[in-house]
Amino acid sequence: MSDELDNANSTPLAGVVVWFNPSEKEVENIKTYLGFLSQLYVVDNSAGDNRALLSIIGEGTDNVEYIPNLDNLGIATALNKGCRRAIEQGYEWIVTMDQDSCFDSQEMTKFLNAFEAKKLEDPSIAVFTPMTYQDQPQGYAQRVITSGNLLNLAAYTKIGGFDDTLFIDEVDHDLCYKLTQNNFKIYTFGEVHMEHKLGNTKLHPYLFTRHMWVMHHAAIRKYYIIRNRLLIQDRFPQFTEDYKRENMRLIFGVIFFEKQKLLKLRYLFKGYRDYKKNRFGKIR
Repeated sequence: MSDELDNANSTPLAGVVVWFNPSEKEVENIKTYLGFLSQLYVVDNSAGDNRALLSIIGEGTDNVEYIPNLDNLGIATALNKGCRRAIEQGYEWIVTMDQDSCFDSQEMTKFLNAFEAKKLEDPSIAVFTPMTYQDQPQGYAQRVITSGNLLNLAAYTKIGGFDDTLFIDEVDHDLCYKLTQNNFKIYTFGEVHMEHKLGNTKLHPYLFTRHMWVMHHAAIRKYYIIRNRLLIQDRFPQFTEDYKRENMRLIFGVIFFEKQKLLKLRYLFKGYRDYKKNRFGKIR
C-alpha cells in the first residue's frame, strides 16, 4: 500500500469533531488530520464559546467551521449537525472524530488510499474504520465506534442519521445496526491504526490468574450505558446477544473494582427505571 495520497483521484472529504470542554490538546489532535479534509466542522457541546482555541492551528483554518451549541446536547445531536452541514455543502463522505482521537500522517494516508480502493470494490460499504484497539475484528464488522469512521452520507440519510434520544452511549452501535438492517456494510482496515483514548479503562485481576477490563466511568455515564443498552437490545435482538453478559460485567465491575459504588449503583438503577418508563434524551 502506498504511503503517498493520490490527491488527483481522491474523494473530497468533510469531517466533524465533537468538542466538550476542550483544551489545547484537542486542537493538536485536529492538526493531525485537518490537512486531509476539504472541510471540518467543529461542533462544540461546551457551555462556553471555545472558538479562540482554533487560533492554535495558525493560518490553516479557512476550511474549519466552528458550531457552538453553548450546551451539552449530546454526541448524537452534535454529529448530526456536522453531517447535515456536510450534506448541505455537497459532500458524499464524512470523517467522524472524537476530540481525543488523532492520526499519524502515514496512517491517515494509508487509510484514505485503502478507502478509495475498497469503496470501488464493494459499493455497499457505508462505514470504513481503522483499528483503534487490540484484538479488534478486521474486515467486515458488525459494529464499530464512531471515532475515525469514514461514513457515507447517502446511507446516513437513508437510515435517519444518529439517534438524538440516546444522547451519548450506544449512538455508534445503533447507527451500525441500522445500516446493517438496510443492507449496508461496515469494514475495518486491519493495516490502519488510529490513536484513541478509551477513558479510564483498567485491567483488574480476579480469581487468581483471570483478569477483567473495567471501565471506570463517572456515575452519570453508567446511567446512559445501561439505559441505552437495554433499549438497543429491544431494537436489535439479533445483534445484541452479548449485551446481557456485558451488562453483568458492568455491574460486577462497579461492585468489586470501582470507587463510588453506591452512587454508581444508584445511577445504574435510575437508568434501568428510565428505560422501563421510556424516558430518553438527556438525564433529568
